[in-house]
Formats: sequence, C-alpha cells, structure tokens
Amino acid sequence: MNIDTDPRFEKANRCWCNWISDSPSEHSEFYYVCDRCGTHFSKFRLKKEEIAEFYSYQEYWQDRQKIKSHPTLEERGDVLVSDGRIQLWKETINRYLPDTGKTALEIGCAEASLLVELKNHGWTTIGLEPDPEVARIVRGRTLLDIREGIFPDTRIDGVDLVVACDVLEHSVDPRSFLEAVSSSLNPEGIILIQLPILESQVGFADMNSRVFDPEEHAFIYTRESIATLLGTTGFEVLENENAWSIAHEIVVARKAPQVETTGPKLLANLTDTFSLQYTEFINQLNAFAAPIGLRQFSNWSKIWEYPRIWYDQFYKLDFQNINILDLGSEQSPWPWFLASKGARVTIVETSENWLEQWQAIREKLNVEVSWHIVDGCFLPFEDDSYDAVTSFSVLEHQNDKRLAISEMVRVLKPDGLLGLSCDLVIGGYGMTYPEWNGQAWSLAEFQKELLEWDSLITDSHLVHNKEDVSSFLNWHRTTAPHHNYTCGAAVFRKQGQIAK
Repeated sequence: MNIDTDPRFEKANRCWCNWISDSPSEHSEFYYVCDRCGTHFSKFRLKKEEIAEFYSYQEYWQDRQKIKSHPTLEERGDVLVSDGRIQLWKETINRYLPDTGKTALEIGCAEASLLVELKNHGWTTIGLEPDPEVARIVRGRTLLDIREGIFPDTRIDGVDLVVACDVLEHSVDPRSFLEAVSSSLNPEGIILIQLPILESQVGFADMNSRVFDPEEHAFIYTRESIATLLGTTGFEVLENENAWSIAHEIVVARKAPQVETTGPKLLANLTDTFSLQYTEFINQLNAFAAPIGLRQFSNWSKIWEYPRIWYDQFYKLDFQNINILDLGSEQSPWPWFLASKGARVTIVETSENWLEQWQAIREKLNVEVSWHIVDGCFLPFEDDSYDAVTSFSVLEHQNDKRLAISEMVRVLKPDGLLGLSCDLVIGGYGMTYPEWNGQAWSLAEFQKELLEWDSLITDSHLVHNKEDVSSFLNWHRTTAPHHNYTCGAAVFRKQGQIAK
C-alpha cells in the first residue's frame, strides 16, 4: 500500500471531535485512536476533489469490490435481498415511520435496492451517488430519482428519512455530514445508519484489512463515539444495539429539538465541547500545562467549562493590569495561564498538598502568583479587592453555598467579573451525585442562587439549553463511572450592593 505517497490523499491527525491524537490504533498501523472519544481514524484523508473519481463505477464498484471480495454494483442487490439486509432495514424503518406519504433520501444509494422496496410501499424516494456514471446507470435500471452529487454539498431538504448504509465511515467530515442531515430532515425525521462499529477486537480479526482500510474508511467508531457524534450534531439516538452482522451494525437516531443560540449556553453541551474553538483552547491550555506538571484534560466536563468561561468575557480582559482570584485551584493550569498573560493571581485552596509544586512553577514562569490556605467559606481579603474571580466546580463542595457566593461577590470590585461553574443534578434524567464529592445543585437552585442574585448581572442573554442535557450526560457517563451529572457555567458582572 502506497497511500502515504498517493497524491489523492492528505495526512491527518485530527479526529472528527477536533482532538489531535498520535496514539496508535491496536488494530492497524494506518490508524490513530482518539484519546478523547475513542474513535479510530485513518492517518490519511481522501481529498474532497477526489471523491467522485475514487468512488467511480470502474475503480470502486468493480475493481475495488473484487479485490475486497465484496459484491460489485450489479451483484449487490441480489446479495442484500438474499442475506436479509433489505428486510432488516425496512423493519427498522417501520418501527419509527409509517409507509404512507413519506420521503426518503439515501446517501450513497449504490444499486438502490432499498429505495426500490420503499418506492413499492408508497414512499417518495431520492438517491444520491458521487459518480455521474453510477447515478446514470442506477437511474436507468430502476427508473428512480437518482442524482449525482457529493453530500453535503448536494443537499435535498424536506425529507422524513435519511439512509446512510456503509457510508458514514467513508465521510472525511462526518460532523458536517450529520449536521447537514439534521438540516435536511423534517421535524421528527430519522436517520438509519449501517456501519462497522468496534466494540472489541473479537469478530474483527478476520476482517481487519477490510474494515481498517485507510483509503476508504476515514473513521471506525465505537458504540459510545457514534452516539457522541450524533449527539453533537443534533440527534437523539433511538437504537444503538442492533446489527445485521459483525461490522454491519445499525444505528437509528431522531432529529432532536433545536436550541436557540442567541447567547452563551448555560448548560454543558456537546456542540460547544467538541467545537474547533473550544478544542483549540483546551489544546493551548494542555500545551501550557504539560512542561510544568499541571493537569491536562482530554475528557471530563472541564473541556467545556474552561473555554466556556474564557470565551464569555474573560478573553477580553487586560491581563497586564488586573488582580484575579481563583478558588479551588489544586493543579489546574487556569490560574497560571492567566498569570502568564500578566495578571496578578491569588490561589485559594484548603490543602497544602501543592505548595512545593506551586513554588517551583512560580519560579520557573517568573509570574505574580500568591496563595492562601483557608478552612471554610470565608475569604481573608478586603472588600472590592479583585477585578475577577473564578471558581470551577467548587460550589458543590461547599456546605453553605450562599455564603460562598457572598464571599466571592464581596471581594470582587464593582464592575468586576465572576466566572463560575458548578456540577448540577437535573430531575428526570436519572442523574446521581457521589456523596464523597459533596452536594450538587439542581438547575432550579443554580438559577435562583446565581441568576437572581441582586448584585450580579450577565452581559448577554443566557441560553437555557435543557434540550442538550441528554446528549451531554450520555457522553459524560462514558468518561468516568461517577460522572452521572452535568454542569452549568456563566460569567457575571458585579453591580450595586451585595445581596444579603
């Protein structure tokens, strides 16, 4: 294989979730595994301008299929009917959508056997193939509406069902692919996906060269990572356990309610967490933390919390001329990152465990950082002492949360910023919180105690994005056994008198 010198491909080291990884996959020398979401991804990506030619009638549907012992375009229909795949796909669709009066779009429809079946049961059908010759041949044989085009550049809106069987693993940009699917679907619309899903190496051993094919398969997902991808792109997963056979797993998802984004989101969400902007900030923070032995983050809610606060007001601060207080710092790179930008930073902790490390870091970075070890909520500082106060996931550890907030506000200067996040347990989602970690607030408590605090205001309209809770929670649960909760965050500005 000469893929590394093939001009049709470019090198890649970034997962669909925007995480950069060089961790080798245990299944193929041509793949990395993402340290953040668990997806295995090819070290090479087919260039966009090469897609139609690569998936052409002769090169792909004849030559490559024969090399991989797969059916050619002409053989595929009979195989799908005889092995029961068409029937299984149809039964799966029927669980969620009736036959009458619906419109189906199949992306990468190949010989269009499923569309023929749907058409015979009253569906309006549309097929899409990247190669004009394939589209012409299938259109002539089936007399169906088969169009040439590369999704999502070629869009068909107003459909009730999108089918992508043995397609998504080929997409070099699955996030844009699924975001476009979400836009194409009508409300309550669903997507049916079939693709190889890696649950364990068992069953894949004899198929590795076909499944882990770096030319064709840009991404090989796990059950968890495909669910995360779908949640990130606006879907609610309905089925994620079914399969026709090994490496032919089936996933069904429904278009989730849309969240208005008129301002920063109050609750943790996957769309922001896996955005390029948030990921690049965490990469920057990790690169800063690594050489000085501070904590780095690849998963956990902190990969949302830190950029959430940074991009809501904090990045605008004139760090050369301000005093910042950070509460519960431990080994967080956050206060040191702000100090490296010129801020005078004070750390507050309840333990002396990190004093030696802090001293060494302060000397190495030559920054203005001091610290206080406190016992309880009271802060040993004068009123109006700090231009900004930050507190990441600290309130849940406080017995008297209102007193803790009052102290933060007291030491904050008028017009100063309070950047705060805390763990939340929201009713109706099966959330729990470990007793050893403190006591998380409910969403109602978070809103009452912070959003209604008399002397705190927000500069922009906060989006109360409860629609995002399930997808974030499903991902968060995969990162640690006790992560059965979500979190909220906001930046406040101090004004007027402190609420009593």
